[in-house]
Amino acid sequence: MKYIKILKGLSVFLFLFFIFIYIVGSSGFYEYKLNEKKVLTEEQIKRFENDVNSGIKIDINNYITKEKNYDNAFTKASRDISYYISRGFEETFKYLFRYIDNN
Repeated sequence: MKYIKILKGLSVFLFLFFIFIYIVGSSGFYEYKLNEKKVLTEEQIKRFENDVNSGIKIDINNYITKEKNYDNAFTKASRDISYYISRGFEETFKYLFRYIDNN
């Protein structure tokens, strides 16, 4: 009976997680970020080609956009927590599948 409750809880959690991922994916945020990078790259290529045609001295650092690093203690803590949660899920599923395989 205890295993059934755990299985039901896990199923509900996985379903809600799927819905969350689906909503984030369908919102277009990821595609927006990719498109933003593509546009910046195209602008840098045009600028580079114009500088080459004009005979301006070329420095690679003028054409590479560096992303700001917004990491802080909270970010590091959340990454560590995420890592340990994923490891926990991994070990749980390994144990669960071994248990199912043995029965």
